[in-house]
Amino acid sequence: MENSTPVSIDLTTVITQTDGSKEELTLTSAGEWMTKNNIDYLKYEESQEAGTVRTIVKMEEDQGVILRSGALKMRLAFRTGEAMVSTYESEYGTLSLVTETKRYVHQATGRNSGRFHVNYNLEMAGSSVGNYEMTINYREAVSK
Repeated sequence: MENSTPVSIDLTTVITQTDGSKEELTLTSAGEWMTKNNIDYLKYEESQEAGTVRTIVKMEEDQGVILRSGALKMRLAFRTGEAMVSTYESEYGTLSLVTETKRYVHQATGRNSGRFHVNYNLEMAGSSVGNYEMTINYREAVSK
C-alpha cells in the first residue's frame, strides 16, 4: 500500500452486555496508517492467548470495516443506521454476526493522525451480544 506511516495506536473498547455488566478493554500498539484510493487504513497486531491477531481497519467517510486475521478471524462492517452482516470464524465454523451501527465517526486530527469511533449493537446467531463502543486514536510515531 502507498504512503504508509508508522503510528502509535490507542484503542479503547467498552462492552455493555445485555445483562448490563460492563467491560473495558484497552490496547496500545504500534501500527501503520496508509491511504489507498482516498480511503484510510490502519494496520496493527495484537497478541492474545490464542496467538497473534492482525487487524486492518478500513475507514471511509460514512462506513468502515474491521478485518481481523490470524488467531482470530472476523469481519465487522459498519454504516450508521444500518444493520450490516458480518462474520466470525470459530473452530465450530463461520458464525453470522449483525452489527447495528448507532454512531460512526472517522476524522483526521492532523496530517498523520486521527480518530476512529464506532458505537454498535452486536448480534450473534440472532441473539444480542451487547453494545460495543470502540475508539481508536492514532498519531504518527516519533522515531527515537
